[in-house]
Formats: sequence, structure tokens, C-alpha cells
Amino acid sequence: MSPRKSRKLTPEERRQRLTQVQERLKTAVADLTSSDGWHAMVTSRAWLRRYSVNNLMLILHQYPDARDVRAFGAWLKVGRHVRRGERGIRILAPVRYRVEEESESTETDDTGRRYQVRGFTVETVFDVSQTDGDPLPEPANAVPVELRGAAPEHLWNQVAAMVAARGYKLERGDCGDAYGYVDYRTRTVRVRDNVDPAQAVKTLTHELAHILCDHHTRTGLTRQRREVEAESVACLVSAVMGLDTLAYSVPYVAGWADDTDAAHTSAEHVMAVADQITEHLVEHARQAVA
Repeated sequence: MSPRKSRKLTPEERRQRLTQVQERLKTAVADLTSSDGWHAMVTSRAWLRRYSVNNLMLILHQYPDARDVRAFGAWLKVGRHVRRGERGIRILAPVRYRVEEESESTETDDTGRRYQVRGFTVETVFDVSQTDGDPLPEPANAVPVELRGAAPEHLWNQVAAMVAARGYKLERGDCGDAYGYVDYRTRTVRVRDNVDPAQAVKTLTHELAHILCDHHTRTGLTRQRREVEAESVACLVSAVMGLDTLAYSVPYVAGWADDTDAAHTSAEHVMAVADQITEHLVEHARQAVA
């Protein structure tokens, strides 16, 4: 199927469309302060990792059941086409200008070319459920693991290595009423020793998230907010690596954030830390099978 032709928008129409998307984003951010909104974000991030926090929220606000979202042309490249009559999902795309000299506002793309972002425009994307065509291959970052109470040994070892790389020693033993904890004073992470491997590695990821989210240095955080962030990271990493923990791991978060700014800041920390951990784990898994 050839790409669809569309009328070129006027500058005023582009501005109006951008304003509409920005207003929609405000509503989407507000959704984060509800338990359902946060649960949807955590669940979806496992398969919508190519998008920023803002665009992830925009996608879910317009298409709550989104699973794999790409632009019209991107679907054509993988042998699929958007069905006629499907309504697109509008997100924000940076307007990039190439520059020669490096500065504080300069970024570099995958080819090494320097550019600056000077605003945003509206881009239309579509979910896989709005397309027909060739079946998609399994995601490259999906690493098969045992789900019935077990977890591969390499998964524990790699998360433990990340803990050690931050200067913390790891112990197994009694943790009182908790599954685990971080002692910042002694730089120790302890995980209960009488739980199944799947629970143990999820708990270890939770404690690593506390460290990587800088919970010992970020001031003004409530205990609930710290736990929401760490548990959300653990859920995201577990989902990407194949451990289904969402049914019991996503905490009830209604009212946990005083305002949408706090929720948005936490979301950014959660996404960045979860991606940092999963990228390390996925890269190690690729090397192991190479």
C-alpha cells in the first residue's frame, strides 16, 4: 500500500494542533496521581519503551490499550499498514536543527551529528491493533525466564553486580517484616533468604531502585513516594525480563502525590532507572547467547 496523501497544514493549524496536544498532556499527567493511572503507566512501559514519559502518557490517554505504537512509515518498514479510517494517536515530536558547534543545549544523534531542539510539533502514530500485515517478531529485549516461582541464576547475579558496582555489599537473611532493605549508613543491601528466587530477585531490584533513584539524597520525599518509585521500577524490570509480578507488586497509589508535578517527576525517575537496569540486563543476556 502506498503512503496516504494528506493536505498540508497551515502554520495556524499546526499551532492549534500543538496546543490541543499540550492541553491533553496536562490531563494525562493528572492521571498519574490516581492508582489506575499509575498502574496503566507501569504496565505499558514494558512494551512502549521507545517513548518519553510525556508521550507515553499521551498515548495511554488517547489509546489505553496501546501495545506497540509507531509512525505510519515505520509500520510500512516492518511489512504492516495502517487500516483506512483508523484515527491516529497524536504525540509531541522535537523539532531538531543541525548545528556545527557544540554547546550546553547541543545533543548528538545516532550518527554523531549535532543538533539542537527548538520546540515541538505534533506527530501522528498508530498502535499495532490498528494495522494489518506481517506478524511482528518477538521483542529483542524479551528474555525467556521461568515464571513459576523461579528466576534464572544469571538474573540475580547481574542485579547483584549492579548493587556491588555502587559500593554496596549484599546479604541474605532475616529482614523482619520486610522482604529486604537498604542500609545507607553501612552501605548494605539485605534480602530475605526464605523466599522463592523470583521474589528474591524482584526484591533485590526494588532495593537497587532505591539506590539508583537517589532516595538517600533527594530531600522532601515521603516514605510512600520512595516505595512507589522503587516498587514501580521493580515491576517494570520484572515485566521486561519476563517475570509476571504486576498482580501483586503494583502498589495502591491514590493520593500518594500532592500534585501533578510531583507525580511527573517521580515518573521520570522511574522510567530512567528502569531503563538503566533493563538495558544492562538485556545486554548481558545478548552476550550470554552470542
